[in-house]
Amino acid sequence: MPRPERKTTMRLGCALTLLLPVLAGCQRQEAPNVFYERYYQQSAAGIASLEEEARFHSARKHAEVERRIPAMMALMNKSREEVARIELDMSGTLARCKQIELAEQSVSGNVAELTYRQKDVCGGASTAPQTQKVHLVNEDGWKIDRVEVRL
Repeated sequence: MPRPERKTTMRLGCALTLLLPVLAGCQRQEAPNVFYERYYQQSAAGIASLEEEARFHSARKHAEVERRIPAMMALMNKSREEVARIELDMSGTLARCKQIELAEQSVSGNVAELTYRQKDVCGGASTAPQTQKVHLVNEDGWKIDRVEVRL
């Protein structure tokens, strides 16, 4: 016969085993702007591969990028890896050279739209106001679906 304190410990262990998945499912989701700004910082720091970047994109956006790569490879006469490096370097440079500030955020169900004011901080010729409109979808967390830049 188990000792009473062991029985209590076993019950507590069973309760925690059942409760942990519930608590994990209740984790508070990152706000859309926090997600995008984290992506933007990582892009500025340099994302290593298209696969790493794909974690930030919706399934639709990822498929769009994958469809575009063969055409870019043919046009540039470069390998997939070379095209990927050019794309990632260009994205990183843009993120480093554009300071963004959230102007507006709207969330409706699984869709979010963020509007950022952006300013060139690398000495570019453009001094006109610029905006960046970011469309996100929630696919097990926020993902970038489309970005529109207005110069």
